[in-house]
Order: sequence, then C-alpha cells, then structure tokens
Amino acid sequence: MALLRPASVTRDRLTSLLMEFAGALEDGLRAIDASVPCHPCGEIDLLAVSRGSQLTIIDVETSVNDALAVRGIAHVHWVVRHLPNVRRMYREQGINFSLQPRLVLLAPQFSPLLRSVARQMTGPQAQWMRYHTVESAGGPGILFEPLAGD
Repeated sequence: MALLRPASVTRDRLTSLLMEFAGALEDGLRAIDASVPCHPCGEIDLLAVSRGSQLTIIDVETSVNDALAVRGIAHVHWVVRHLPNVRRMYREQGINFSLQPRLVLLAPQFSPLLRSVARQMTGPQAQWMRYHTVESAGGPGILFEPLAGD
C-alpha cells in the first residue's frame, strides 16, 4: 500500500502521480509512458515496467465502470498485435519482450459483475487494484490496495 497526496482525484491526476512516484502501486514498478494512443482502442493510461522487466499496462477509472476490464483487455491485445513497434519505441526501458504484457486495473471500486469476471479471467495476467481517498494529518491522500480474490 502507498499513500499519495493529491489535490483531487481525477484520471489525469492519478496517472501523473503514478508517473511521479515509482513503486506506488507495487514495489519496483516504474511508469515509462502515459496516454499512449492505440487506435481503435482509445488510449492506454500508463505503460510501466515491473521489477521483473515485464511490460505492464495500467488502466484507470475514477468511478465504478464495467467497461474498464474490456478496455484493459483490448489494450493488451493491441500491444501484442503491435509488438514490433512497441519494442522499437521502448527499447531503452529494459523490458523483457519475451514475457506477455500484464494488466493492472485501478478503480475506487469494482461492481459485483466485474468481480465475477475477475474470478473467471485466465488471460491476460491481470491485477485488480482499488484506491481509497483518505484524510491524514498531512491532508488528503490516496491509498492503493490490491483486490484479493473472494
């Protein structure tokens, strides 16, 4: 878990905080790019590299939205389809391109329907994370929490 201090919680603010604070979501995870266009799938919110050199796609939502999972899966598919270009764009980032990209879905809450989907997904490798806004002595903050299976 990591505590960050935002002015307000918007998608852009979350992605810029994650770009700024390496390891906030996961120890050793560092963001390498934001708002990556991937037509016709919209934009990947963040691309990151894990401690194990695995390319990680991070998609963010600021409300309960079941489309987050579909968007994330589409982004993984896009990266795999365009791997030669992705490899060329990020060749200096120390990515092990023999590993399949993984997906991190970040939202304040996931609907019961989406939680059911999470339990049934076998691919791509996905991590579901919630964020909470909290008050602390230093002001408002964001706490990240991995979603445990139920």
